Amino acid sequence: MNDHIEAAVVRQHARGQWFGILGRLAPSLEPALVRPGRHVPCPVHGGQDGFRVFNDANEGGGGICNTCGPRRDGFALLMWANDWGFRVALEAVAQDLRLDGGGFWSAAKSTPRRAPVSAQHRDHAGAESALRRIWSETLDPYGREALPLRRYLLRRGIDAMPDPAVVRFHPALGYYEERVRVGTYPAIISRVTDAAGQPVTLHRTYLTTDGAKAPVTSPKKLMPEMGTLSGGAIRLFPAGAELGVTEGIETALAVRQRTNMPVWAGVSAALVEAFEPPPGVTLVVIWADLDRSGRGAFAANKLRARLLTMGIQVAVHLPPGPIPGGAKGLDWADVWSLKIRAAA
Repeated sequence: MNDHIEAAVVRQHARGQWFGILGRLAPSLEPALVRPGRHVPCPVHGGQDGFRVFNDANEGGGGICNTCGPRRDGFALLMWANDWGFRVALEAVAQDLRLDGGGFWSAAKSTPRRAPVSAQHRDHAGAESALRRIWSETLDPYGREALPLRRYLLRRGIDAMPDPAVVRFHPALGYYEERVRVGTYPAIISRVTDAAGQPVTLHRTYLTTDGAKAPVTSPKKLMPEMGTLSGGAIRLFPAGAELGVTEGIETALAVRQRTNMPVWAGVSAALVEAFEPPPGVTLVVIWADLDRSGRGAFAANKLRARLLTMGIQVAVHLPPGPIPGGAKGLDWADVWSLKIRAAA
């Protein structure tokens, strides 16, 4: 097959898949891919708003730099962003299209799409591309390279490990503030599903190599979601007739370690309040956070009242306190960790 035919074939198969291809082959483009048509910091020159991908970038892959001008397609954009020659870019795209992305968000092959797509569809495709790419880069939490994850849990007195199909380890994940990458850190990556069990986003916990929270403004973040988060959770263990619910992942693992019950993490008080248990659950045990604001207890009681009307039994456990000085709240992982330290 000669070069011209090969390029044409690769170009045809890439059409309608450029968000995923560019996100995987040029991670520096990710902020722009999540917001097609909107200006973001330039991945080459920096600044605040010097670059954007075109509105139809998922079809053709093009973008424009305020300094360098337009790059008409995905090959040209990869050559510019990665300082590649055309042949290198062509072979990289061809290889990417032959590979399954892996994991829960595996890349799906699709036929070329020529009709215009809506802004909502573009935003959805950009979010899905970023989720798929990051998930495909994660490692098994039991592996040697995932030592920062295990150190982090041990710092909180936790040795229970979640389902590796739900919680993974990323060795070097970019951390962004105001759309600008300010550092790269190891991270715990957790899959968040909606009430029906379909994946909608990823939760990130940024770490240091020695297992502490990363020294950043927000070490815990959700990625943009593809669907509705309300009612969903991080399904850490298979549910039974009895199911525990917490806010944080660490709290859920601590409860699992102490009780052996299956526990799901609701991520936030608002999502705990909106939680919807799956069919077959007859008892929900809410392991609430004790907050100075009272938000955790409020969410637990709202969930309790709603579940009771559905005929589901409910138990609410609130940490006994007191909240340590200088802390915003206390969760069950804190309670048991403090007991372990006191006994040491």
